[in-house]
Amino acid sequence: MHRRLVRPLVAGVAAVAVASGGWLAYASLRAGEEHSVHSSYAFDVGDDTKVAGYSDYVVVGTVDRIADVQERDGTPYTVFDVTVGQTLKGQPVKTLRVVQLGGTLGKDSWQVEGEPLLRTGTTYVLAAKTEQGRGTHQLVGGADHPVVDPAAARGGGSDPVAQWNAVSPASGGRRSFRRFADSPGLLRAPAA
Repeated sequence: MHRRLVRPLVAGVAAVAVASGGWLAYASLRAGEEHSVHSSYAFDVGDDTKVAGYSDYVVVGTVDRIADVQERDGTPYTVFDVTVGQTLKGQPVKTLRVVQLGGTLGKDSWQVEGEPLLRTGTTYVLAAKTEQGRGTHQLVGGADHPVVDPAAARGGGSDPVAQWNAVSPASGGRRSFRRFADSPGLLRAPAA
């Protein structure tokens, strides 16, 4: 009677082991998938005055590294460490930890349509909203992050930075990115 129970049990364990091995082999051999993520905003992110007004920080900053990729509700968010060269809005800071929707988890990658991830070593004008309790700042305004020549920004010769600093009283202290989108001293982001 004991043998009648042992044989089916051993066969069951062997079947589970074979199935698990097959799944692990499949998972290790499958190609990664690319997923498109759609984002929506409560205001028109094409209106730079609204983007600037909503943001807690607007900085000229260089992306140092990818610090982390966090999964939130099944979607990755890439966390970047940014060295701030100049604070244009908000309390002056030396660094910011900036979060952008999209990134890579395992073999799969997610990207918001038309919004490439920030690139390490590149200097941008970034608008960000503080994420309470996380120690991070969510990028605001989609993909419209002007790339700035860092030497010109440090020397005060960057038109994007100079125009940001020219506060218009009519704007209520909010400045517009759009005014300097085609200015000299602004570099275009390289295609991903």
